[in-house]
Amino acid sequence: MKLYYKRHADDWVVEECGSQVLSEEGEHAWFWVEKRLQNSEDVARALAQHFGVARKDVGYAGRKDKHGITRQWFSVATPRTDWPALEGVRCISVHRHRRKLRTGQLVSNWFDLVLHSDSALSDDHMHSLRQLNVGFANYFGPQRLSGENFEQAVTWLTQRRQRRISQNKRAWHLSVLRSKLFNAVLDQRMTEVGLPGLIEGDVLVHGFPSAPLWGRGRSPAKAAALDLERAALAPFAEICEALEYAGVTQGRRAAYVRPQEFSVMQLDNQSARLRFRLPAGAYATSLLASLPYELIDASQPQPETAASYG
Repeated sequence: MKLYYKRHADDWVVEECGSQVLSEEGEHAWFWVEKRLQNSEDVARALAQHFGVARKDVGYAGRKDKHGITRQWFSVATPRTDWPALEGVRCISVHRHRRKLRTGQLVSNWFDLVLHSDSALSDDHMHSLRQLNVGFANYFGPQRLSGENFEQAVTWLTQRRQRRISQNKRAWHLSVLRSKLFNAVLDQRMTEVGLPGLIEGDVLVHGFPSAPLWGRGRSPAKAAALDLERAALAPFAEICEALEYAGVTQGRRAAYVRPQEFSVMQLDNQSARLRFRLPAGAYATSLLASLPYELIDASQPQPETAASYG
C-alpha cells in the first residue's frame, strides 16, 4: 500500500504551542500568523523589508513546512503594527512584547494531518496508524537534510574563513551538520540495539535514551552508549572537530519520541486523519516514516503518478 501526504494544503496543518506570556508592551511587535504554501524564512525576509529593519530583527521560533497550512508567531523590532499584503499569509492577531522571539522558543507543535491511500484502508491498516502512538525514532526529517543542504553545509565549513555569510545562514549550516551527525548515531543505534531500549551508559532525556547534538564538551554517555556514539561518529571526525572549533556547545536530544493527544479517524474508504502533538524539534515526517508502508510526499514531483494530482 502507498500512503500520500501533503496532497492538498489543508492535509498538513501545523500550529505552534508556546509558553510565553506577552507583556503587551515593549519594542517588539508579535504577529500571530497563518501561512498557506509559504515557508517561514521567506516571510521573515518580507517582514524585514516591509518594516525597514535588518533580518536579524525579525524572529520566529522554528521553520514550518511550506507545503501546508501553518500557524506560528513572528516578532519584529518595530513600533509599527501594520501588516503587509503577503500572498498566502494572513495576520490573525498583533501583540507587543519586550523581547524578540528566539529560535526554539516553543513547547510543542500541534499537527492535524490527512493521509490518502492508493487502496482501501482495511482494519489492519487502521491498526497500524493507531500504533503510531507508541512512539518513533526522533530523526531529523528531510526538511532539514534533503537536497543539497548537507553538501552546502560541508562546503561552507571547509571554506568558512574565506566566505562571509549572515548569522542566520551560519546557524542553519551548523544545525544541518549537527542533525546529520545525530541521525548517524540513531542509525547506529537502530542497527545495534533498536529503540526505545536502553543500554549501559545511556543518558536519558524526557525518560528516553538520547544522542548528541555535537559541539564542544565531553559526551556524558558512558560504557556501551559511549562506544556506540564513537563508532557512529568516526566517519565524521573532521566535521566533529570543525563544529567544536566553531564554538558550538554540545547538547543532547531524545532519540525517541512519543506523540501526545494522539487520535486517528477514518474519513472515507481511502483516507484517514491523524491528530497529535509533538515536542519542539520533533518531525511529523519521522513519525510517519515508522509506518510499514510506502510513504509519498505528494507536494514533490512524482513523474509516474503526476497525472493523479492534476
